Amino acid sequence: MCILKNIFSVCLLFTSFFLGGQTPGMDSLKLELKKTKVDTVLTNLYLTLSAEAMDYEFDKAKFYADSALFYSLKSDNYQLAEIYNNLGLIESENGNQEFARSYYDKALTALDISDNKTVRGILYGNYSRTYENSNNIEKELEYSLKAIELNKDDDYELCFLYYNHSVIYENAGFFEEAKYYLELTREMANRSKEIRVESYASMNLAFHAMREKKYKEAEPYLERVEEICNKIDLPEVSHYLYLTLGRLQTELKNYEEAEVSITKSKDYAIRRKLERTIIESDLLMGNLEYERGNFNKAAHIYNTKNIDSFEVKSLWYADMAYRKRSLIEGKLGNYKRSNELLNTYVTYIDSVYKSENKMLLTNADRKYQTEKKDKEIATQQLELKEKESEIQKKKAQNNYMLGGIIFLVVSTILLVFLLKQRQKRKNQEILTLKREFQIKTLESLIEGEEKERLRIAKELHDGVNGDLSAIKYKLSSLLEMNNKVIKEAITMIDDSCKQVRAISHNLVPPTLEKFSLVEATEAYCNNLNSLNSNLEITFQQLGEVINIPKQAEVNIFRIIQELITNGVKHAKASNINVQISHRNNMIQVTVEDDGTGFDKNNIESPGIGLSNVQSRVDYLQADVDLISNNKGTSYAIDIDKDKLNGD
Repeated sequence: MCILKNIFSVCLLFTSFFLGGQTPGMDSLKLELKKTKVDTVLTNLYLTLSAEAMDYEFDKAKFYADSALFYSLKSDNYQLAEIYNNLGLIESENGNQEFARSYYDKALTALDISDNKTVRGILYGNYSRTYENSNNIEKELEYSLKAIELNKDDDYELCFLYYNHSVIYENAGFFEEAKYYLELTREMANRSKEIRVESYASMNLAFHAMREKKYKEAEPYLERVEEICNKIDLPEVSHYLYLTLGRLQTELKNYEEAEVSITKSKDYAIRRKLERTIIESDLLMGNLEYERGNFNKAAHIYNTKNIDSFEVKSLWYADMAYRKRSLIEGKLGNYKRSNELLNTYVTYIDSVYKSENKMLLTNADRKYQTEKKDKEIATQQLELKEKESEIQKKKAQNNYMLGGIIFLVVSTILLVFLLKQRQKRKNQEILTLKREFQIKTLESLIEGEEKERLRIAKELHDGVNGDLSAIKYKLSSLLEMNNKVIKEAITMIDDSCKQVRAISHNLVPPTLEKFSLVEATEAYCNNLNSLNSNLEITFQQLGEVINIPKQAEVNIFRIIQELITNGVKHAKASNINVQISHRNNMIQVTVEDDGTGFDKNNIESPGIGLSNVQSRVDYLQADVDLISNNKGTSYAIDIDKDKLNGD
């Protein structure tokens, strides 16, 4: 799960494009409001005020955005997409992701009239973030990739989008990939001088180092964030910087320094007037008192705060609000309350991974019932005999402690097992998405190549061939002079026409368009035999009739064509055997030659021909068996019809 992103949101980053960099102070903007009655100017002022207020008060930000919308609708939808984007950001930060997506949909609709790929990319990035806590990684990844593709040449926007992409990988448990995109984020942020994004990426990299217990590696990242906060006033970043330092110092048992840092984080939270961030600081302070061994004080901090009034959005919040409180209550002997809090924590974990952890809940209930029965037995024995009561009381206490330890161990084992199972599913989902993306890319490349082949063939047939025919006609009129040179020229033109026609048919064989793969291949082999007396190509077709999509036929034909060309041109083959067989839904294409062969394990740089063959094999999702030595080369390509894409 995301370490830093689950603690705070960076949705404010995506307002920077619409503001165009630095903006005047809020007091100056409010003065400007009083000086103008022009709707477009009022729209721009309220939009800017809305973005400024997001650092402090979301209620005001919503009011200013609504005001901007009002004047925009009055002034022919001026900056309408930007306004809907800000409204979506506000709803997303408040946890209303469905409302946020509705605003982003309206913003995208507003762009249809005069589209802007950078703005559209930003909206896709924001759209992706609304799926962050829904566990819908397909949608989250889809919109993130769309955003990156639209802004792939813009370092400024890429630093924002790479950060969001790192969060997707981190939520899926791919920490190495997440760190890779965080480093890319820092690189793009440095190029575009966007130090705010750099601070977020640096803070997240610090958390990765802390997660791996590499505390020394975390310190330079945090020092860089502190340097940035000293340059510009960033209340949100400063709050989480000192919150992070508080956690780091707590883990290092520097309790006095930790208390100073957590107090600073709360000061910034109070300045921003966001109750959730204030409670985050209180949670960390309660954790500090727990680590100090002040269990009563820690319990007092937790129990006097309105912790449960907010929706739990992160594992960090759930860990502090429920699991740590459970441990504190257990230390104070409140085992029932400890079990309740632990169950709440487990329920949240289960909801994150969409898992029904019935066994864990059953064990928790059984544990509580056991404790209840032990108490009843102890009470009955107390009435029978005072001495036996004391013994039973001690025994019950030991049982509670042992049961609690067993319960925690079992809970942890089950939780780890479920997390691993869920991560395996996520691995498969991401691999599937990557495969689909690669297939679509290959399909586009191959389609473009076929169109270019068709264009060149038409150019040769309609242009060069026509010109040669015209020249031949004019020269023929001079044959009455019985000029030997003219006869030879006409013969050469005939040969050239044949070669142009052969090249045209080679690029786009008419038989392939009008007939089947087998007929086209057989015609191609016969044509080559007729043109080259030193070459013998044998073609065979075995098994059932082949009925596959035309696009697949084209790709198979191109593979055969390329392998025959390689055998003639590079291997100097004199005999080539081509075979196409179809049996039990499997198509096998075999091309064998008696040429010089090559070392397949020692190819420094594969040529265009081999690269084209591999691209088409990947598109067909086929398996290749290659054997090459000084006696010749053999290609066997197995194609599963069920894996072929339709036209």
